[in-house]
Amino acid sequence: GGPRIISQVLLELVCLLDLEMDPQQALAQPRIHHQWSPDELMIEKALPQNLRTELVRRGHKLNELSSIGVSQIVARSRDGKAFVGAADPRAGGKAAGW
Repeated sequence: GGPRIISQVLLELVCLLDLEMDPQQALAQPRIHHQWSPDELMIEKALPQNLRTELVRRGHKLNELSSIGVSQIVARSRDGKAFVGAADPRAGGKAAGW
């Protein structure tokens, strides 16, 4: 929670809006977070090695975590006729509605 919420929501919006992923795909992406203090980039274990290498090359100190929070998403379907829910695979949950 706390400061990590902003990073999570931004990453999920980029995945949904810019990369056109569905909500479940967006939630499954590895996360990163930096909040200035401490001066380190938190990364999830699932972040690909090529991205880790490039981040270190650019001067980032990496701190690997098993998870950087948990999110849920409710979004409109592509045709705008329904809502689609998704639960974060990092936690035991599922999307349900009526």
